[in-house]
This record gives sequence, structure tokens and C-alpha cells, in this order.
Amino acid sequence: MKFSSRQCALAIQFKEMGLEWEPTVGNYVYDATAAVKPSSPFQEHVYFLLNYDCFMDRVGGVERFKTIMTWLPTWSDAREILRSLGVSNKEVQDELVRSRALEDGSEMLKLYELIAQHLSMPPQP
Repeated sequence: MKFSSRQCALAIQFKEMGLEWEPTVGNYVYDATAAVKPSSPFQEHVYFLLNYDCFMDRVGGVERFKTIMTWLPTWSDAREILRSLGVSNKEVQDELVRSRALEDGSEMLKLYELIAQHLSMPPQP
């Protein structure tokens, strides 16, 4: 799994906008503070949470982990977030087609952009 710098920036924005997340095994996280050593085997500052206890111990517990790490949602996470925000599968499909995201390989980025867009929208009555 590779995350673009734009995806990492949007994930930070999600966090700032209040997107809640509970760390679990299988999550990807972005470590902007370089708190975790050694360096990542994936890409710089991106980690895959495989050994939960090890990660929590290294950074000082779950709450500190959530403070210094930023969750990088996968495709399935992104779709679940969009569903929880009230975005229908049809809306996602229409946007992916309109933006040609599938054709140019930017589907994940487009999903992140949709999340940011819907997180910033006021709740519907």
C-alpha cells in the first residue's frame, strides 16, 4: 500500500476535523513526528499496525498513539467512513466516474477528497 503526500495531508485534515478512530491491528498510520524507530519498511513515516502492543509500548499508550499518529484509511475504511457520513454508493460511483479517477488511478485520493468534503459539510436536518 502506498499513500501519496496529498493523502497523508488529507488524513491529517480528517483528524483535525474530528474524524474518530480507534487503533486496531491492520491499520496504516502516518507518523509525522518520527516517534517510531526504526524507520518504516513501507514508505517514510508510514507504518502498518501489526503488533499492537509493541506500537502502544513504543509511544506510551493508546491515547498518546492517537495523538501523535494519523490514521490512513484503506479503501474499505474510506468507503465505510463515507457510508457513515451519509454518502451513498451511487454518489461515490458517480464522482469516481465524473472525475475519471478509476481511469487515471486516483481512486483512493478521490475517496479521501470526498471524505474531506463531507466532513466539512454541516449536518443535514
